[in-house]
Amino acid sequence: MRILDKYLLREFLLPLLYCFDAFLMLWIVQDLLTNLSDFIQYHARLTQVLHYYLIILAPAFVLILPISLLLAVLFCLSTLAKHNELIALRASGISVIRMSVPLLAVGALASLVVFGVNEIFVPRANEKSEALLEELRGKGKRGVLENLFYSDAVAHRNWYARRFTPRDKLLETVEVHQQNADGSPVFDVYAERAQWSSNVWQFYEADVYDDRKEQSAPVHVAETNFPGLNKESPKRLALEGKQPDGMTSGELRGQIRALRASGNTRHIDLYRVTLHYRYAFPLICFIVVWLGIPLGMSVTRSGPMKSVGIALGLVLVFYFLTHITLAMGQGGHISPPLAAWLTNVIFAIVAAVLLLRAR
Repeated sequence: MRILDKYLLREFLLPLLYCFDAFLMLWIVQDLLTNLSDFIQYHARLTQVLHYYLIILAPAFVLILPISLLLAVLFCLSTLAKHNELIALRASGISVIRMSVPLLAVGALASLVVFGVNEIFVPRANEKSEALLEELRGKGKRGVLENLFYSDAVAHRNWYARRFTPRDKLLETVEVHQQNADGSPVFDVYAERAQWSSNVWQFYEADVYDDRKEQSAPVHVAETNFPGLNKESPKRLALEGKQPDGMTSGELRGQIRALRASGNTRHIDLYRVTLHYRYAFPLICFIVVWLGIPLGMSVTRSGPMKSVGIALGLVLVFYFLTHITLAMGQGGHISPPLAAWLTNVIFAIVAAVLLLRAR
């Protein structure tokens, strides 16, 4: 690594650390003001509070890092410009593109890190944090889904459970309603609980109604199973209880395949947009660095505030357009890939034009 690269990285990484720490502290303070009353009222232990903030650190990280990168680039280049170091570098024959290489490398690395965090930690973070707060308030337990409903369009079967514990593979107060393709009822099962064992649901204290017989009385059984109901495994039911942004990429792809196979494509665009955006979002880190370089190069002796204002305005426009395109994609007005990637493409073109003009 050349001396120039080391110097530029040092001048860049220190402001990045300061900006990230400042935004993270603001994030924690804002969240603490929201939840402090609950922590005090329900006598939360320090370990519980720390656990909660460790959980929400992942979504905070992926949101804070892009804006921190942008401001760090501006402060880095404004400092170099203030001391006439940019002029000296240009006079030495070093191009803007060459000076940008170490900064863009950090942006690319940040994109990879954000993708990993966004894929591994973020999908579970909101669910875990909400469950921890509900447990603290005495309204629930972690890892428990309340009022689960699942409809299998292929098997023409509906499931309902008052409580579902995926870890224990246990359904409580469970109902299963089997129908024909034309919607006419076949049988209904009402059970106190159902336990997944040996790849089949074992129902306990169940009342079974055969709807094909007129005025049929329910058959009560202490324990029974229906091998034909093994398609709805605990993993499948747990996946159904999640929102798209709470799924990993693999789970999203599996849900899309299941919806296509069932012919129930009414909400498929929601999952497709979320899947494409899972890959598009991390590139924000690279794009903001790319965008910040020409803005930082244009810093005058009056200071970096003008470029900072422009950059922050562009960030707001970026997120605003992203929300619009995502909503249009989820509503089926534009294709999911276009909805997820359009804003990235637009701002990448803007950043490329500005960087070429800075040469």
